[in-house]
Amino acid sequence: MEIITTLETMKLNIRNLPAMILAAVLALTASCHKNEEFVVIPESVALVCNSDLVFGKGTTEVIEFKVTPAEAVFDYDISSPECQVKLELRNGYGTSTPTSVKLESISLLSESEGLYKAVIRDNAASDSYNDKVRLRITVKGNDEKFVSIYSDTFNVRIEKAPLFRTISFLKESNETALNQDFTVDISSGSASLESPLIGSPLLAASFDAGDAKVYVDGVEQISGVTVNDYSSPVTFTVRSKIEYTFTVSLLYSTLPKVFIETPGGKEIPSKWEDWLSGSTVTVYNPDWTVNYSGQTGIRGRGNSTWSYPKKPYALKLDSKAEILGMPKHKRWVLLANWMDRTLLRNCVSFNLAERTDLAYTPRGQFVEVFINGKHKGNYFLCEHIKVDENRVDIDELDEDETDGGYIMELDSYYDEMYKFKSEKRGLPYMFKDPDEVTTEQFEFMQGFVNNLEASLYDDARFARGEYKDYLDVDSFIDWWLVMELTGIWEPNHPKSCYMHKDKGGKLTAGPVWDFDWETYMSTTWWRIKETLYYDRLFQDESFKTRVKERWNMFRDDFAALPDFIRSEAEKIAGSEAINHKMWPITMVVNQDEHLSFEQAVDRMISSYEAKLKWMEKEIGKW
Repeated sequence: MEIITTLETMKLNIRNLPAMILAAVLALTASCHKNEEFVVIPESVALVCNSDLVFGKGTTEVIEFKVTPAEAVFDYDISSPECQVKLELRNGYGTSTPTSVKLESISLLSESEGLYKAVIRDNAASDSYNDKVRLRITVKGNDEKFVSIYSDTFNVRIEKAPLFRTISFLKESNETALNQDFTVDISSGSASLESPLIGSPLLAASFDAGDAKVYVDGVEQISGVTVNDYSSPVTFTVRSKIEYTFTVSLLYSTLPKVFIETPGGKEIPSKWEDWLSGSTVTVYNPDWTVNYSGQTGIRGRGNSTWSYPKKPYALKLDSKAEILGMPKHKRWVLLANWMDRTLLRNCVSFNLAERTDLAYTPRGQFVEVFINGKHKGNYFLCEHIKVDENRVDIDELDEDETDGGYIMELDSYYDEMYKFKSEKRGLPYMFKDPDEVTTEQFEFMQGFVNNLEASLYDDARFARGEYKDYLDVDSFIDWWLVMELTGIWEPNHPKSCYMHKDKGGKLTAGPVWDFDWETYMSTTWWRIKETLYYDRLFQDESFKTRVKERWNMFRDDFAALPDFIRSEAEKIAGSEAINHKMWPITMVVNQDEHLSFEQAVDRMISSYEAKLKWMEKEIGKW
């Protein structure tokens, strides 16, 4: 430096120096510059954006930082052993090298700004971490001492499934399936939603997945738009920094819904009390359109069934109305079917009766029932047995008439106001419709029954077939076929055995009723061949011949019943699952209480088919 200064001071013209001397001077100058160069070292490092870095397994994230001054010199080549940049874990008051992530590369973004980009990679060493880390730059200062500068700390963490914790099914996105919103927690990887208020398996799910993509079977899901079929569990795949799945299972009911509200939420009275009037009933179709809405009276119904945990009910509308496609009437019943593991016995038996020529069989539909906002389970909404052009179509009895029409019930409970026991057999006849009769009407019907029995049990009159003037033979055969095929025992008491008589007509069997007790069991023997009047009727060869004829008429239709059982079982499967959790059966009645629904239905079918096969063989012998 002194030589250069001297040269400048003397204003030497180096162009006039000999070449050898000039070379020496330049070499000396260069040597002096090299030894005396001043290194610009980093003074501070600052993160451009101080935010968490969220990783998936083995993924990378980028963070930018500025070094001041911009022209500071340091080795940032991560692949070099001389690299002066490190990532360190802040652990309490100490530091260490993080095991969760590592620096993968650093590159210069802007020389004028001193802006750098660091790529950080997950080490794929842990499924769970949330660490505080910082950048450290360590250089040797011009005084030969090491100097370290540090960035602010920032978090590095791994993304954990689920990215979102809930999934919803909103009414606004599923108007024909829902009447309210539902949300389930899917953070555990699986979720189950159970509600009778979900009326269809075809639903659009709503969710907030942020920047993630959501798929079902490879189809990208649009929140609140994409519809999936939840008749079986649906698995969602979420793709973000990591990929994970969760499964949603639904237990739902595709049945119509019946909502009943009583005044002030009053308890419903028993069948022996007055109707609770001023109640309302609204029936919704499966798509939540209103099928019927109106005023009704309500009370309990049934004899032994009213004592069970799940109660049956009777409805008396303020005016006649068609409900769920069934013809207009005021009177309806809600059968609870509590003791029936399949819930199907009444419905299936009614369908079996419809395959014969019985004049009338109650129609019905499975529904979900809600009373004062509380779900009561699966019920069978069906027609009450009444005289009406849409039901038991016989003449309504005027007060001054005696000869029909009547609906009579034979029942050992013998609990109606107007009742008598037949003279010969002591059978308990009760007037069901009309439920009040004059003395003349009472005496007429009692005399008619006694004459019928006399024509049956007087040998001479029986031999002449006089009973056929009082008893409709074909209806008694059809009714008997239904009873034997179902294996019902009730007529032996008797209980719930209905017969009717039109004006000028004969005593006609039916409608059929009450099949939830001891039916569709393995009973390959005659169940009611000796009860009511059948003990005598089967002594008439002409009656047996007619039985065989009618069996042959209906046999193919009878054989097709299992198809109906399977279709109805499929229809109510979701409803049954919800109902069975609400109302477990605590008594042994049909010997299938310990079985699953599917097993009980299979047993029902196999028992029926066995009885059908047995009856075919036995009747074929006549």
